[in-house]
Parts: sequence; C-alpha cells; structure tokens
Amino acid sequence: MFKRNVSVLLAFVMLAVLFLALPSKQAHASDAYDDLRAKRKEMLTGGTSYSTSDPDIAAQITTITTRAQLYWDTMTTPPVSYVWSDLASRWETVQVTSSYNRLYAMALAYSTYGSSLYNNASLKTAIIAGLDWLYTNRYNETKTEDDKWWDWEIGIPNALNDTVILLYDQLTSTQITNYMNAVYHFSSDPTKMMGTATSSGANRVWKSRVVGLRGIIIKDSDTITAAKNALSPVFDYVTSSDGFYRDGSFIQHAYFSYNGGYGLSLIDDIANLLYLLDGSTWEITDPDVANVYKWVYDSFEPFVYKGSLMALTRGREMSRDYSTDHGKGAAIGQAITRLSTFAPTADAMAFQQMVKYWIQSDTYRSFYTNCPIPIIVLAKSIMNNSAVTPRGELIAHKQFYSMDRAVHLRPGFGFALSMSSSRIGTYESLSNNIENKKGWYTGDGMTYVYDSDLSQFDDNFWPTVNPYRLPGTTVDTMTRANNSGASYRNSSARAGGADIAGLYGVSGMSLYGWNSSLTALKSWFMFDDEVVALGAGITDSSQTGNGWDGIARKVETIVENRKLNSAGSNTLTVNGVDETATSSWTQSGVNWAHLAGNGSGSDVGYYFPGGATVKGLREARTGNWNAINENGSTTNATRSYQALWFDHGTNPTNQAYTYALLPGKTSAQMSSYASIPDIDVLENSTSAQAVKEKTINVIGANFWEDALKWIQVGGTNLISSNKKASVMTKETTDDFEVAVSDPTRLNTGNIAIEINRSAASIFSVDAGVNVTQLSPTIKLSVNVNNAKGKTFHAKFSFIPTPSVLLMDEDFDTGTTGSAPAGWTVDSPTGASTTIAAVPSASDKSMKLADSSTTTFTYAKKSFVAQTGETTFEFQAMAAQTSSTTGFHVRNTSGTSAITVAFGSSGDLYTYYGATQTNLQTYTANTWYTFKIVARPATDTFDLYINGTQVVANQSFRNAVTSVSEVYLNSPIALTGTFYYDEIQVYH
Repeated sequence: MFKRNVSVLLAFVMLAVLFLALPSKQAHASDAYDDLRAKRKEMLTGGTSYSTSDPDIAAQITTITTRAQLYWDTMTTPPVSYVWSDLASRWETVQVTSSYNRLYAMALAYSTYGSSLYNNASLKTAIIAGLDWLYTNRYNETKTEDDKWWDWEIGIPNALNDTVILLYDQLTSTQITNYMNAVYHFSSDPTKMMGTATSSGANRVWKSRVVGLRGIIIKDSDTITAAKNALSPVFDYVTSSDGFYRDGSFIQHAYFSYNGGYGLSLIDDIANLLYLLDGSTWEITDPDVANVYKWVYDSFEPFVYKGSLMALTRGREMSRDYSTDHGKGAAIGQAITRLSTFAPTADAMAFQQMVKYWIQSDTYRSFYTNCPIPIIVLAKSIMNNSAVTPRGELIAHKQFYSMDRAVHLRPGFGFALSMSSSRIGTYESLSNNIENKKGWYTGDGMTYVYDSDLSQFDDNFWPTVNPYRLPGTTVDTMTRANNSGASYRNSSARAGGADIAGLYGVSGMSLYGWNSSLTALKSWFMFDDEVVALGAGITDSSQTGNGWDGIARKVETIVENRKLNSAGSNTLTVNGVDETATSSWTQSGVNWAHLAGNGSGSDVGYYFPGGATVKGLREARTGNWNAINENGSTTNATRSYQALWFDHGTNPTNQAYTYALLPGKTSAQMSSYASIPDIDVLENSTSAQAVKEKTINVIGANFWEDALKWIQVGGTNLISSNKKASVMTKETTDDFEVAVSDPTRLNTGNIAIEINRSAASIFSVDAGVNVTQLSPTIKLSVNVNNAKGKTFHAKFSFIPTPSVLLMDEDFDTGTTGSAPAGWTVDSPTGASTTIAAVPSASDKSMKLADSSTTTFTYAKKSFVAQTGETTFEFQAMAAQTSSTTGFHVRNTSGTSAITVAFGSSGDLYTYYGATQTNLQTYTANTWYTFKIVARPATDTFDLYINGTQVVANQSFRNAVTSVSEVYLNSPIALTGTFYYDEIQVYH
C-alpha cells in the first residue's frame, strides 16, 4: 500500500512539474489566429491522416528524417561560437539563412508524423537551443542590416516564421516574442525592402509572406491585413520593370526573364497565401486575384514540356546544381496543384488535367521526389480520380514580347528561343558574380529542342556543354572571362516577332556582340514540323585593330550542340553517309544531316537549302557545377556532344546562313524531305528575311528597314511593309489571315502592309488595324503606337461559292462515244481509238484516248470571256505515268495562259512564265482535285492540289488579257487513258 501511495504521489508531482513547465499561453481558448497557425502547420507537414505505407510518402518521410538527423549530428551542443562549424561566419548573412533553414528542416522532422524523430524531446531541445543562440548572436532587433538585404528581410525570417509555427506549442511566450521582434525589426513593412526601396514582384510576395505569418504568430489583425493588402499590386499586370505582363512574360531585376525562377516562387507563395487565408477574416478578395489563374495558362503552362520547366526563363538559376528542369517542373506542378483546391471550377479542372499529364509524361523524374507530403496527398487524389482526364500534349505557339522569348509546341517536340535586346539582358549573374559565370551567349538566340529525350537539358548539361557553342547562337569566338558581359543589353531594340493562328510564328533579333563589333540579323520561322533559321549581314571587324582588340578569330553560327547517349555513339548521317566515327570534319555541299536521338522520337534532322559548308565535332566534355556557380558541386561529370556549325571565317563581311531543324524525323524521312522540301526561302538579306511553308501555306517575314520593301518570288510581289516589322500570312481555300507586329516597340505610328492578294470581305480585324483596300491587293495600316510588340491580326474571306457560274460539267449524262453537249472533240486523221466516251457506265467522266503518233487529241469548251478573277475547279486522273496530258486555260486566240499537266515522268507540273515547274509526283489511277484562281488583269494565278495551295501569285505561261476557254489534251502516241470530271468555272 505504501509503495502504491508513493507512486501515486510521484505521478502527481511529475504532472505538476510538467504543467508548470508548459508555456502559459496554452491556457487560452482556440481563436482565428490559432486556426490559421494550425492550417499553416498542416500545409507544412500534411497532418496525421496520410498513409505512411504509401511508398512516395514513406520516401519523403525518410528524406526529411535523414536530412534532419544529419543536421542534428553536426550541431555544436550547446552552441558557443556557432551552431554549425561550416556556417560560422558573422559577416556572411547567407550562412545565417542556412543555419535557420537547417533548424527548420529539423523542426519539420520533429513535426512529421511517421518520422522516427517525430516528437523527439532531445531534438526539440537542440532546435530551441539553436534558435536561442542565433537570436542572441546573429539575428535580433539590435542588429544592423549589412551584406545581403535578402537574407535579413526574407531568407532568415521565412525560415524562422515556419519554424516557430512548427514548434509554437513548445516555445515560451518570451522566446516567441524575441524571435518575432527580430523579424519585425528587419521586415515590418511588406511594401519596402532595404528600408526605403519599394518591393515588387517576387520580393513583395516574399515580404508579404514574412509579415503575414508574423501577424498570425503574434495574433495581430492589422499586421495580417497589411500583408494581405500589400499583395494587391502584385495581382496587376505591369508594363515595365518587375512583374507579370499580359503576354505571359515575367520580369525580375528589370531586365531578365524569370518565369521559372522568381515567377515560380511568386506563384507558389501566392497559392499558399491564398489557400491559407481562404475562408478566414483576412481572405483575399481583390478581384484581380483572377489574374493568378490566367498566369497559369499564359506564363507557366507553355514552358513546361512533359514535366520539365524550360531553362531559358530561369535566369541565373540554371547554373544551380539543385535547380534542374524537371525539379522546377515539379515545383510549378505543386503550386498549380495547390491552386486547384480553391480555383474556380473550370480552372480547377483544367489545372488538375494539366498536372496529371505532366506527372504521367515525365518518365525521367518522379513528380513525388522531394515533394511535400501534403502535395503528394493532393496530387495522388488527382491521379486516382477517373473524372480528371490528362490534358494531353499542348500544341501552341507563344511569343513573349516583353522578355524576348518564344515557345513553339508541336506534336512530338517543343522548340524554345532565347533572345536579347536593349530591353532584355543577355544573361544574369549577380550574387557577387558567383553564379552563372559562363552564361555569356544564352540570350544571343540560343535554341532548345525538347522531345522524348527528357534528360537533354538536365543530367549535367550546363556544366558540360561548350558555353561558346550553344545551339542557335552566332558568336565572336573571343576568349571570355567568367561573368564577362553579365547584364549586357545591346544597342538594338529589335527582338520579337509575330504569331498566326496560335500555331505558327516568326521571331527575329538584331545581334550586337558584347565587347565586339559583331553584328548579325537572325530570324527563326516556326512552322508545322520544321523550324527554319536564317542569318544575314554577319559582319565583324573586331579583328582589324580599329579600336577593338585586333586579334584574328573566327565567327561561328552554331546549328546544333546536342547531348548524346552515355557511350557517345548516336549515329550521325550526312547526305546519306554515316559520319559517326569521324570526330571532327568539314564538308561542303551538305544538303541534309540526321542525328539519332536518345530513344524513340528523339531523332533530329537538319536541312540546308541549296547545300552548305558545315563543320562537325563529336567530343566528350568534362566539367562540374562549381565552375559555373561557386555554390555548386566540385564533382566532375563527363557527357558527350555532337556539334554542327557554320564557320564564317575571320573578319567576315555580310555573311549569311540558312538551315532548318526537323525534330522527330528519321534518316529516311530527312533524305526524302531534302529532295522535295516543304519550304522555300524567299529572301535572306539585310533588308528582309522570309520563308514560305508550302504544305500549310504560311509565309513568315522579318522586315529590317524603315523603307518600303516587297518580298518577291520570280519578280512577282508577295508582301510589302514600309517599316520594320514581323509579318505572317496564312491562306486556305476560304480565307486569308495576316499577322503584324513591331518588334522594335519604338514605332509610334503605323505600319503599312500590302498583300498581292484580293479578298471578298473582312472576316475579323483587331483594334488598331485599318483595312484600306480588298482588291486587287489587300492593304492595311496597323497602328502600333504603344503596342509593346504584340501581334495584330486581320482575317479576310474569299468568295465561298461562285457568284456567276460560267461552266458546270459533271459528265453524268450523255451518249457513250459522243462528245458532251457544248464540247468540241477532235480526232486526228489516222486515230485508231475512240477519243471520247461520255459517260461510261463505270466512271461517268470524259475520257481522252488516242494512239496517233502525229498530233494531240483534245476536247475544248468556251465560256464568256473574263478579264477579272476567274476560278477553275476540276478533277483529273491519269491511267499511266508514261505520257503527258494537260488542262489548259486559254483565250479566244487559243493561247494557253495556264497549264496543269500530268507529266511523262510521273510529275504534276505547271509553268511559271515559260519555265516548267514540277509541283509533286502523282500516282496513276488516282483522282486529284485541282483549283486554279486566274487573274488576267495582273497576269497571276494560284493553284491548289487536293486543298493545299502549291502556287501563289505566279505569272501566266503566256500573258493574256482575258480567259475564255477550257482545253483538255491527250498526248501523242497515247497508249492509256486520261479522265476529267466535275469541271466548274466561275467568277
């Protein structure tokens, strides 16, 4: 009995001691502040309702635990001169931030359900000892801000606030007051940074987070309200400096593209703050919050390719070994997952479909790697929801005018382009020049091809790629010092482009090399399955000693520098010859090349119109992250690369280049493409650069001068502009679309565009576009004042049905062996076979057949003579490919204005003037549908085959002033049969 009473007494004593040891604040009832604090804690830890047996959650628990144990094991106990020996500096604030981050990591393990360190009393004691030592010695209200302001005002307090939230119930009121006084001392006002400067962009959101969480911790409504209100300007679009632009750009530090860096941090914190305050007294109700959902579509979605966040919008962060494409892709997926929990219904579903596709398509890195437990839970609920269908591949073209970027997304590949100008810097280093030390040319037109090789720009790409040979760039091959030219903006404002139909685009930049006289005009034309790159005016007198360094060195344009497989054995084919075993080579007359990829769907083809002299180099390169970022690992990595480039020589003057990238093409497909390319380079000069993609009937053009300039083909005018501009046109059988932009953003007036094409009516025009003429040419004036580089669109309709039908023949009636009514059919003397059968029982078409060896046989029919635009539509078929027959448009004198013929060599051809031009090969016994639009007044015609335009604005075979007859001929010594059917003529 005595022992039992003693035990009971001791138990009461222990409970009393424990009760007295608890902070007095535990006595109050839960309130709105406590609810928010508990909500934030669950956002950090995931609570206790998840399954610890889930392999991804278990892996994250292990990561959290292992990291915390490492930090705990390396702490000094108790802290005397420092908390960690490798973070002992009193002057480097980044080390203080790192110390607080380590304590937060330990607090997270202490608070994570399922961790072996969960509620570990000794760990708690160690964390609090570290917090107290840092407060006393490194971060308190008596300290003066020095070194890096970001650490004092954002980095340290962010980590400290969350640590306090995790350990709130384990801390005394005095400790919490001390820590929060320090936070207030350095971050009392979310609208300010460094004491007086106005915070903006990501910095303002970070500051608001610091102030808002402090307000929750100290239970001060005014503080939370100040943080909430400070966010309102962030929701607004900006027109200069830092923030989100309506075109999808995000700028930080005034001159740098940062969607995937500061922009990612901003939207992640915005998502968390919106979620945290949702439903509370301090819920954010600013109507411009709706812009946040637009940012997802405009500023982030285009940059994520199968879970990988493109590097061209991550600024100096691309040089950080822990900041990988796929890691950052997962991070934006996490932010969007959080947004989907409270976004409007339609957006929430779209966000979940987006994230589901990224998670499924990223086979390189698991989305759940290093993913916070609460986000794992949310993401898995999306993945397990059959009502959420994956979005699928995004097909789109986006011009980001405000940050000199473009993204082109097509089935099977993505293409990205990074430019610079007087507005946007070539690259950023900052951080005392310790980061991104070799990013010299990343803004000089670097191109990225994304495909099924998901590791191409990950897996140690940046520390091993040759920084002098980045794809797409034209460089003066001077030796560069680390950080040289950082933040350089060239003297030209000309960078940007235009887009059309949301699918295709043209971009261009005027290059002025850093510390060099190198200049070049560079254009990219982004079509359906190819990207065409043109360069003109490549000039560099730096080597001549005229005030520059006078050292002779080459100027190069890099076509490719692609990372190979681990063995470096990817097959390279040049003009059909395997060049894999040749490490270094130079070849002239290169028409095409093909590089086998790292897996199915990752091959890349290269086409060089007219042949070119190309250099190639296959090399294994060794490097480490520390060489490009002093915070990076010193462990070396080796990767193999295949480079292709043009050598413009030393002291080049007005040099040029032309090539096309064709991602996903096989070697056989490249050989076929090179023999019959889908593109025509219309001009590549210092006045204009223009390309036509024939299969989709799209033309892109960059006009480089403020002077009237026509793009021509064979002396025939196509498109003109009177000012610097990017222009695109797209034509179908029913309509014609024009897109125009001012990439300089300096034009305060109008751009006058003329198209040598007529239209029936205006379908639609953007505000600022004034159409002044529809026929005989289309003329429009585009007011680009204050347009900031955006594209203006105008769409025109053609006449969909004939207004006056001049001829309509379907040959469904008639007598076999007789000429159709109104037709004249001539059988030459000596012909041994019937030349006309209308109709036959089987085909109901006009047949022409003849075995004469002396003359043509023909059928013809006249209609009312026409001087205006006249359209001919018909079907034709050749029963063999051994002879020639043709459809002719003639005048009353029998002069052929237009001929479309099935050639004896299996070619479909027409004439541009008197020159026969082969259009494509044809297959015997196959019907083809033709449409000819003839314009006698301008001596031009268009031709469509099976709905695709193959000829535009070409001159007649013979000039005539009117057309009045259809003439069908069969050749001499024909042994087979030709067929014509469904002929319509109308105007």
